[in-house]
Amino acid sequence: MRHGPHLFGKTLGQAFGVSDAQTLLLKSDNVTLAAITYVTSSTGQPNATNPQAPEKGFTIPVHLAQPISLNWASWVDDRYTHTPHWRRGSIGIFDLESLPRVLRDTPFEVIHFNVPRATLNAFTEDAELPNVGSLRCPEGQPDPVLYHLAEMIRPYVVQKIELPGLFLDHYLQMLCGRIVLTYGDVPLRHEPYKGGFAPWQKRRALEVLEQNLSGDLRLSRLATECGVSRSNFCRCFRITFGTSVHKFVVNKRIERAQELLRHSNLSIAEIALEAGFSDQAAFSRTFAANLGEPPARRRAEYKIRIRELRESQPIKQAQPIVEEEAKTIFPPPGSSPTLHRSAYALSRIGRIAGPTFQ
Repeated sequence: MRHGPHLFGKTLGQAFGVSDAQTLLLKSDNVTLAAITYVTSSTGQPNATNPQAPEKGFTIPVHLAQPISLNWASWVDDRYTHTPHWRRGSIGIFDLESLPRVLRDTPFEVIHFNVPRATLNAFTEDAELPNVGSLRCPEGQPDPVLYHLAEMIRPYVVQKIELPGLFLDHYLQMLCGRIVLTYGDVPLRHEPYKGGFAPWQKRRALEVLEQNLSGDLRLSRLATECGVSRSNFCRCFRITFGTSVHKFVVNKRIERAQELLRHSNLSIAEIALEAGFSDQAAFSRTFAANLGEPPARRRAEYKIRIRELRESQPIKQAQPIVEEEAKTIFPPPGSSPTLHRSAYALSRIGRIAGPTFQ
């Protein structure tokens, strides 16, 4: 079985006898995180849909118009159910490993959300919740939230209007949150975060800081990205990271400058700008205040040490030893919080690069 969704677009439309179903794919790094398909029929289909290939995921139809569903039915794992109680704004959730089939013999207008298990699992792991085993929802269940999300996205899917990746990021988070927390029997976290950031806020703060170390960082933007006021952001940041925002940024800029001193041929003035300092003078003052010597002297010491190591070792063995020794020459500032690479990683659900229509 394929891990990404494949019951969307023409495949989904053809199952209902519709040739022009429109689909918006939410993709990140060539991985499809979800598919949103608009399917409408003015006649319905007299016969039940054929079973599709099993898939590790769920399809969730959200009805946008009031259907006449007296004869509607479904088969899940070959079990027949008569489902005459569909209404506008009602939904169903079908596990695609259960080979669902449905009978829709009257007109309908639907948005189908096709969400792989991998996407839901990424959401729950990101939120530090248990993974979803099954989703429980009777067919025809009214859901005003999913109905609103479907109505919100419908014109963009139908008219193939592009939306910013950041908007789609948040849209997918809302979609997964509603599905998991309403239908997944997932217990909510009850432990407080002791005044600091929630996990998603911590990740978002680190992401914005890391991407803008050499740019103009404003507390107002950081606070907005984390959904708190400026004063709350500063308080939560200090509790979470053990230092102020300003000190954290300075430390990360110095670490960036050290990397450039070691591995680039940029001038000190160029390194100052690349690392996010306003000018060479400000960079030199800050560097010396934190590390005890100016950047030019630190670079000279590094080059001398590398030359001595190369001269003292056989040519074939020198390179790995030089690289190992070089790691100890410029240790990171002691006041900088210890952060693993994974702390800077984006949430597992991925960032959406942009819309893809089919």
